[in-house]
Amino acid sequence: MSSRYLFLIFLLLIGPAHAASGTVTVRSGDTLYKIATRAGLSVAQLKASNSLKSDTIRPGQVLKLSRVAALPAAPAHATAAAPAAVTYTVQRGDFLSKIAAKYGVSVGALQAANNINGTLISPGQRLKIPARGAAPAPRPTTEVRTLYTYIHVNAGDTAASIARKYRVSVDKLRRLNGLSSYKYIVPGRKVLVPSHIPVPIPPRPQGRAASHKQLRPLNIPVQIVNVDLRYRDVLIAPVLPGGGLRFGSGARISQLARSSGAQAIINGSYFHPHSYAPAGDIVMQGRMLTWGRIPQALAITPDNRAAIRPSTTGLLRVPLDSAWQGMETVIATGPRILMGGRVQFQYSSAFRDPALFGRAARSAIGLVSNRDLVMVSTKSRLTTTEMAKVMARLGVRDALLLDGGSSTGLAWNGKPVLDSVRKVSYGIGVFTEYTGRRYIR
Repeated sequence: MSSRYLFLIFLLLIGPAHAASGTVTVRSGDTLYKIATRAGLSVAQLKASNSLKSDTIRPGQVLKLSRVAALPAAPAHATAAAPAAVTYTVQRGDFLSKIAAKYGVSVGALQAANNINGTLISPGQRLKIPARGAAPAPRPTTEVRTLYTYIHVNAGDTAASIARKYRVSVDKLRRLNGLSSYKYIVPGRKVLVPSHIPVPIPPRPQGRAASHKQLRPLNIPVQIVNVDLRYRDVLIAPVLPGGGLRFGSGARISQLARSSGAQAIINGSYFHPHSYAPAGDIVMQGRMLTWGRIPQALAITPDNRAAIRPSTTGLLRVPLDSAWQGMETVIATGPRILMGGRVQFQYSSAFRDPALFGRAARSAIGLVSNRDLVMVSTKSRLTTTEMAKVMARLGVRDALLLDGGSSTGLAWNGKPVLDSVRKVSYGIGVFTEYTGRRYIR
């Protein structure tokens, strides 16, 4: 083979890689990036020389390969013009980091500019390219969740007007409320409706959703369940005998554990010994089931922020529609034995029974933070103050006493760890991997 022939082949092979002038015909599979790389140009230069406003090209199209002369530098005192917005059409084989590197921006800035949460992109998708050095937008602090709430049907309301307001069909509204006909949606009734409500994004979980252990704080054997409320699929809710609140009916903790499917259950608060009617407020799935004179309650929002809050029901003798607004679960109990990590020695006058303060088996529920719930039971006979000290030793900041004595009980994974001697009105259940509806009052 002659040297002249070899030289011609060499020119053909390297020609496009060094071409800074001339033209090229777009072939199938070509992109601006591939052509610019072969020609020793930047994508911006190639677009400028061909007056292209986007990265879209087609086979057979002829492109100029000349460089565009650089503009003279602006005077130091001149204000720089804002760069024109750049868009990029995703090609087959592209991924975010490749595109980000191509334009000299961070992946985070590229995600923020296009409202992309992950890294999934698809060919043909158009992306806005942020200016170099653009910082990623701050992470959102809220998320919109579908929460269900009960509303009053007022005079003038119809099934159609309610459905339109809450963006559901009339038939879905009917089925949501278990009605055979939408005609039952009449003034004076309460109906369940969906709402789209922004709630805080929970922090990253710190450990398992729920865990059980036996410890000896202050040399007292106790059974402990820790619950991480940072998990979206954790639910704290009353566990009722037979699936509903029925006066005159109770159940032992072992029975509630077997029938409920809860990961953990602890006995609830005080109740009438014959009717089993709870002595304080209970809100379940956003509905107030009972109310009473107990002045403090554990209150939990549908996005799992927990607090110990005062109740107004005991003062007013009747619950208001606004009572426990924004809550999904409320369990009134007490007395409050810890506040801000300090043991309490004075209690509300609502707690008058002397037996409450004597030595007995004990249960309590408390918070290390608004996302860390602790349930504790012991068969050791303790005073109210001693139980408060046990909770404080466990790191609990705020705590409420639960019913004690023969009602004391705790179950884990469907089996009693400490079974109650007597039947109780209800238990407090911890449900993990809960995927059902969430409610708001």
